Amino acid sequence: MWLFPIPRQPLAESQVALMTLTFTGSVNFRSSIGNTNGAPGETAIHGLNPQRESGILQATGWDRLEPGSLNLNVPPGVVEALGECIPLWVEDGKDVVYPHDCRHIPLIREAYWYYSATVSGAGKSQDVLVRRAKNPLPGRVELFAPIKLRDYFELAAGDKLQVEIHAP
Repeated sequence: MWLFPIPRQPLAESQVALMTLTFTGSVNFRSSIGNTNGAPGETAIHGLNPQRESGILQATGWDRLEPGSLNLNVPPGVVEALGECIPLWVEDGKDVVYPHDCRHIPLIREAYWYYSATVSGAGKSQDVLVRRAKNPLPGRVELFAPIKLRDYFELAAGDKLQVEIHAP
């Protein structure tokens, strides 16, 4: 479940420290089990979008970005609550390149919103970016990190991870 979405208006520093969004998600290896909806996985489009990697590295201060993302299925209301939070970085869908037969997807999504967060599970934690689209898929977010989260957390499909969104 989530707690206290961060409003889009500026807050006093003391207020920001009190505001968080926390939720639990279930690991979904969508791209590993085949693309049931025809859309390419994030690993497949990583090389087509060097501006995405540059933007993420600049926004986070990370030295590297692991290609691909980790999909989390989330309870009803989480994706909507994220939409009320202030993203760390926004990527315009018009700037995102997909393979020719799927090039309409980022235009439908309009923009991608990236949120600073910490993901935890199995006694470990890692700084990540959580992504949802302006016009999102219901019940799913993606995690981006400088390391391969699947290996770091030794994940299997359906494993639970706790995510805490940070104020930008």
